[in-house]
Amino acid sequence: MSKPSTSSTDGALEAQVYSKDYWDLVFEQLSKRTLFKIGLVVLAFLYGSAIYAPFLANDRPFVIESVDLRAFRSASGSLSAVTTGMGSLIKQSDEDYTERLRSAGTLGKEGVPQDRTGALQQERQAAANRLETLRLYLPADGEPSTEAPDAQGPRAGLDTYEGLVVEGLAAFDAGDSETALAKITEAKKLARGFRRALTIWDPADPDSTGLRLVGSKSHPLTEALSGKEVFFMLFWFLVLAWPAWNRLVNKNVLAGDRERIRQWRRRKSLGVVLFSLLGSVAWVNSPFYGGGSAFDTAPYKGALASGDMWLTPAGQPMQAEQADTVVWAPVAFGSAETRSDAEVNFRPPTWRANAEIDADGRYVRGARAEAAGETDATGYEVPAVPVQIKPGEPGVNHPLRRIAGTDELGRDLFTRILWGGRVSLMVGILSAVLLTVLGVVIGSIAGYFGGRVDVFIMRAIEIIQSLPAFFLILMAMAFTDPKVVPPIFAIIFVIALIRWTGTARLVRGEFMRLREQEFVLAARSLGFSDARTIFRHVLPNAMSPVLVSAAFSVAAGILTESAISFLGFGTRPPEASWGALVNESRNPQFWWIQVFPGVLIFITVTCYNLVGDAVRDALDPKMKL
Repeated sequence: MSKPSTSSTDGALEAQVYSKDYWDLVFEQLSKRTLFKIGLVVLAFLYGSAIYAPFLANDRPFVIESVDLRAFRSASGSLSAVTTGMGSLIKQSDEDYTERLRSAGTLGKEGVPQDRTGALQQERQAAANRLETLRLYLPADGEPSTEAPDAQGPRAGLDTYEGLVVEGLAAFDAGDSETALAKITEAKKLARGFRRALTIWDPADPDSTGLRLVGSKSHPLTEALSGKEVFFMLFWFLVLAWPAWNRLVNKNVLAGDRERIRQWRRRKSLGVVLFSLLGSVAWVNSPFYGGGSAFDTAPYKGALASGDMWLTPAGQPMQAEQADTVVWAPVAFGSAETRSDAEVNFRPPTWRANAEIDADGRYVRGARAEAAGETDATGYEVPAVPVQIKPGEPGVNHPLRRIAGTDELGRDLFTRILWGGRVSLMVGILSAVLLTVLGVVIGSIAGYFGGRVDVFIMRAIEIIQSLPAFFLILMAMAFTDPKVVPPIFAIIFVIALIRWTGTARLVRGEFMRLREQEFVLAARSLGFSDARTIFRHVLPNAMSPVLVSAAFSVAAGILTESAISFLGFGTRPPEASWGALVNESRNPQFWWIQVFPGVLIFITVTCYNLVGDAVRDALDPKMKL
């Protein structure tokens, strides 16, 4: 008997190792579709720009080394008032404090201490915050930059003040109000002296005397990131980098074993989610976390422009000239940053000729240039106001200053489009997930059990589908209090609760086809519970139409949110969505307001439809080679 050749044996082993399962064939079909890959790349870019919007457009700098003169003056000037408040609380009785709250109408209100002990702790925390600000910028005692009349040095004086406050509050807790009042009174006298002792050297007058404060480094942009933002940033980075690290894992960890690679698919997907979650938790508990404040207007550009903040290297004293120690985002505008200059309201994209503004703040050409100097019915002529260029911003007529124009409040439209994409894309994804889960569960129950259960569920579905879905969504949004439920989440829940019926009917049909097949009968004969049979055996074989429906549901959710926001029932300022941005002006003169967000809605919906078509064809067994 002839032995099989070595080459044929190796070929058989290779074929066995690399035999393709169902999902291998699906991915192979998807890889052959150019439109699917184009749609996927565009969607990845759109989601990436929305997730990483804080790094792309922000009025907070990545890093800044500076002295916040306004914060320092405020802390030194208000420390005496805080200490006076402590003394007043010590002098009062508990009854007097309660009566004061009652007369002020704050008794029982949330956030207001309802007893003297809580009020004193609040004042103590206020004093601690001011001391922290002062110590942040004060030079070390004895340094040449220290020119203060306080002989013991400013830092030593702060330490003495803090010790008196601690001793006074400790005496109050022990019931010795007399000693507590004496300590707090002494601390108050010392705090009043800080106004003279902490006089700051004036950079505008180099010959003046005073404290030359030292710079401190901070990272305002990253400190404003919330844990949720960090989670999605890590998650999206791992998803985009999947081809690279997945290949390394398959080759080095799984040794190219195809069977083990298939078994590890779920583990790797779960690992991406867990790693992102752990990274988010670690960020929230790290010293770099600042609490997150996405839509608060950052004060840095205004403070630098007015001189209330002085740039100087960290740890170095202030100099006559500011150092270049700040790094801004590529687009140095905030999503809620407004301008008081009337001429920059509804300003066209600055790469267009009719957007040019002269030194006086007037348009040079176009219809608005011709209207300059005209008066209204009362004879009042709106004066020209020169456009203020703040730190980090391009020149007034730079082509990249306002690449998408501005809205009616002078806010940068490109920035608001980036941040608004977070809302529109999030609504599409989350509403699709919720309605898919709801439709799968209800459709599975109807298709698996049949009988009266099926009849009841199908009649309910028919009733819901007989009513206009968009009308129901608008009615639900009209009766939803935005103070109780944020509009974004209200839109997500309403879309899911109304549009789950299509997915439920698809799943029901698949279950009715599969429930009498041999593997389902075998599961029943083995005594498996209905829940295990439904979700472990039948549902995985009925997921093909569900995945296709989910892809189209995302596109439908984005369109629905855009329509709701366009009608004024969606997001509330200062938040933005693509639909809400389109509604900010219906004047064709300001065409950029409708064009740029509208084009993005069209591109996103088209790409989802392309992806859904490709997934539908790839999951169809007739399309397999």
